[in-house]
Amino acid sequence: FYDTGYNLGIDNMNLYQRKLGLGELTGVEIYESDGTLAGPDEKEDWYGGDTIMAAIGQSDNLFTPLQLANYVATLVNGGTRYAAHLLQSVTDADGNVTSYEPQVLGTVEISAENLEAVKQGMLEVVESTSTVSRAFANLTAHGIQVGAKTGSAQVTGQENANGLFVCFAPYDDPEIAICVAVEEGGSGAATAVIAARMLE
Repeated sequence: FYDTGYNLGIDNMNLYQRKLGLGELTGVEIYESDGTLAGPDEKEDWYGGDTIMAAIGQSDNLFTPLQLANYVATLVNGGTRYAAHLLQSVTDADGNVTSYEPQVLGTVEISAENLEAVKQGMLEVVESTSTVSRAFANLTAHGIQVGAKTGSAQVTGQENANGLFVCFAPYDDPEIAICVAVEEGGSGAATAVIAARMLE
């Protein structure tokens, strides 16, 4: 990640992060923050070392759980970023139904080969990380494969990092993307059980 981020440069890295919905509004019908993408716009003196830290999700990056879930959904659906909505439809007292049609906010080209590499890496997080694989044992026993990524978001002045966990399922034909954030949860792996129960 260090080498890839450094070689891409912060401008290219942020271009693709924005296309995937990080640092962007999701379109949800309530107030939301667009978050922060680390870069020269946020820090006047920007150096190569800053790019390396940003490449691993550290530095000044600040994303909402909804952005992270939408980011995963965009990745695994092949690169189409949809607006997030709280409701699919509403029926009024007279029986009139108002439906929310999917709204495309943007697209990013992802080759099938690269997409499969990312998904495979996320599958291996579930299958090879002992804490995570235990959390998903019930789903695995029922033939449901899940792709995931753990994260530990460090916060200045906070003793423990926030635990982050993103996942999607089913692996072969994704329908669900989840982000679990636990303040001072320590590690993403420790929050995996919450996502597993949600998927169940």
